[in-house]
Amino acid sequence: MAEVLITLGIIGIVAAMTMPTLIQKHKEQETVAKVKKFYSVISQAIMLARVEHGDVDTWDFAGTTTGSNAQSNTNFANYIKPHLQIIKDCQVTPDKKCVQEGYTSYLNGTPYTNTDYNENIYYKMILKDGSLFWLRTNGEGCHNSDAATDNVCALIWYDANANRPPYTLGKDVFVFFVFKDAVVPHSNDDCSIDSHGWGCSRYILEHGDMGYLH
Repeated sequence: MAEVLITLGIIGIVAAMTMPTLIQKHKEQETVAKVKKFYSVISQAIMLARVEHGDVDTWDFAGTTTGSNAQSNTNFANYIKPHLQIIKDCQVTPDKKCVQEGYTSYLNGTPYTNTDYNENIYYKMILKDGSLFWLRTNGEGCHNSDAATDNVCALIWYDANANRPPYTLGKDVFVFFVFKDAVVPHSNDDCSIDSHGWGCSRYILEHGDMGYLH
């Protein structure tokens, strides 16, 4: 009997030591699958909109003022919405049910204080699978630089957890560029546990895992 109890105790200790790692690994695999799926979905939406309206640099999404603004972002979203399965169209109206105020942190733990994604500029949508994304354009087409990258038409932020923590670049929030003829992951190499995490969408698509977290 004593030997059985000792054996059970050892099994319990081993399980307690390994379960957190297994749970974390499973969560990472889920996130990777979601990022890949979203990349496919948004790429297809852009492609279908291009078939209907031409390359993105020919779309008329400029707003009434220069730069990214609520009108230009709405105009851009209207091109791709018919090709997405949307369950909640939050538009540019601030809505905590879509995006929390004071939203994203960097991967290294520092707060991203430049932007509140819930403000009335970013166009926000929740898809049928519960995932959330929001976007902004250059406002004036595809001819300016954005995020140190030339000829960017729009930026898209994808939240794999929808409106749930950790709200962190590289953990559940991932960024993509829209060019005139394609959607690509953020081009920054910035993806390590000590970095801001802008480039982690590219890391996941290239490596198929979240090894940068370890």
